[in-house]
Amino acid sequence: MPGLEVSEEELRDLVVNQIGIIDKAEFEKARTMAKRLGVPIEQTLAERGRIPYKFLLKQLARTWGVGFVDLKISDVKREALEAINEGYARSHLLVPFDLADKELQLAMWNPRDRQIIDEIQRMTGKTVVPYLASENAIRHAQLLYRADIHDLLERATLDESQRVINLAAEETTAVALLDRILEFAAVVRATDIHIEPYELEAIVRYRIDGLLYEMLSLPAELIPGLVSRTKIMAGMRIDERRAPQDGRFDADLGGYKLDLRVSSMPTHWGEKIVIRLLPLGSTVFGLEDLGMGESEYEIFLRDIMRPHGMILVTGPTGCGKTTTLYAAVNRLGTEHRSNVNITTIEDPIEYTIPRVSQIRVNPAAGVTFASGLRAILRQDPDIIMIGEIRDLETADVAIRSALIGRLLFSTLHTNDATGAVARLLDIGVEPFLLASTLVLVVAQRLVRRICTSCRESIDMDMTLMSAIRSRTDLDQAIRVLQREGVLSQEEDPLSKVRVFRGKGCQQCNGSGFRGRLGIFELFEIDDQFRQMIVERRGSSLIRAAAIEKGMKTMLQDGLAKAFLGETTLDEVLRVAI
Repeated sequence: MPGLEVSEEELRDLVVNQIGIIDKAEFEKARTMAKRLGVPIEQTLAERGRIPYKFLLKQLARTWGVGFVDLKISDVKREALEAINEGYARSHLLVPFDLADKELQLAMWNPRDRQIIDEIQRMTGKTVVPYLASENAIRHAQLLYRADIHDLLERATLDESQRVINLAAEETTAVALLDRILEFAAVVRATDIHIEPYELEAIVRYRIDGLLYEMLSLPAELIPGLVSRTKIMAGMRIDERRAPQDGRFDADLGGYKLDLRVSSMPTHWGEKIVIRLLPLGSTVFGLEDLGMGESEYEIFLRDIMRPHGMILVTGPTGCGKTTTLYAAVNRLGTEHRSNVNITTIEDPIEYTIPRVSQIRVNPAAGVTFASGLRAILRQDPDIIMIGEIRDLETADVAIRSALIGRLLFSTLHTNDATGAVARLLDIGVEPFLLASTLVLVVAQRLVRRICTSCRESIDMDMTLMSAIRSRTDLDQAIRVLQREGVLSQEEDPLSKVRVFRGKGCQQCNGSGFRGRLGIFELFEIDDQFRQMIVERRGSSLIRAAAIEKGMKTMLQDGLAKAFLGETTLDEVLRVAI
């Protein structure tokens, strides 16, 4: 990554004197580290200061007297993009993203380069307004220069019956075809690609904001070459077609880089490929970005600051458990700086966290969650994160780690927060050990966030109203939402309530949704629940007691977010129990 054209003196004054994230000694260490590793100094400053890289860029932009833009694909208007040709934009690491009558807004990696700005003003006849943006965001937006990507995006906003696109008309080689599939996935913010072979065709589906969309149709004869190319890139055996395989590789799409995890599975008509996408250089979410309400945020922050104990995040695959754990670990690292030893064992490592020792599970080398955790304990950790508790062996080591003065985070597959107790007891954990160590259980789901560009208020659908009114826990939910000020204090607050939806626009590709947020349920363990755990009280009794003491359920949290316009009632009822 090329560094910003900023002097070390200017950076030192900013980070030491103005915003005070590090002292002079730490600055010198960051400078030495940058030279040794051959990376920009601002990158090592953010890492040693344990601050988000974007925060440092915002402060630089403020110092320089220019704006900062957290550039998204949806921010880029096509007419603005056409004002500057692709070659010029790529060579100078910039991208135009908005165009008014006499003004061109330009995202740049070096917004103080007056020579480039003056040159663009002469070329376009527009007044250029420069903004600082991260290199990764600019590279991502430059994918839109591919004309066919624009066409695909426009077609992707059509009705479902018109949505399937034939991508193979121009791309006949497996190499070009795979590149184009990956480019399209990056543009539409897909997290997974499913390439599914059938008798006469193959369907390519993209998971966007948690739901699968059928986007591309390919002739069946192109699939063997596409599968072979994908397996070669992922380091998988191309001569093995009868057994599942896993692999991974990095892709460079014109400077925008992706970390890809590949899985192949034999089916009746050939091998199905699923590719999981993660942008390289992605930043860890902050706690405030997870979507917790004020009361849940306070509970979570209070408990992760404890010196020891076990904190679990539960839910099904793909509900954001690991993201929540990363946010917690990153916050602890920021709070304690270099005073704690934080170690994780994961399968796989999804994000890299500065100054955290991260270990990947490798069964072939004998590194499992349990064996890795035992090895970690020999290195005197203060905070430990285990990707998942799957069996008694891992659970036993984890609980004993928390029992002897470590703060331990992990995930568990249960439907709700209180169900974690029954699950751990069921796999053989001793009740007295669990009661002594368990501090907090967080259950969560992900719902799609309503697009803010096309959000509108509507009357509640009568079918949804009936579904809500039929719930046995409705009265309790109303009391909670009235207490939080979400619903009015009327006798029947649902009678006049309005909800929200997204109409569909270019910003959200016509879906009405853009991004996701969590709905949460936090079960905090106190003396009453410790006694219930020791007595092996049933899960339903523990849950009833937790709700009676004020635990806000996922449904209640989801209803609150729906009534506040963050998501829809359909989304809440789709995932909440």
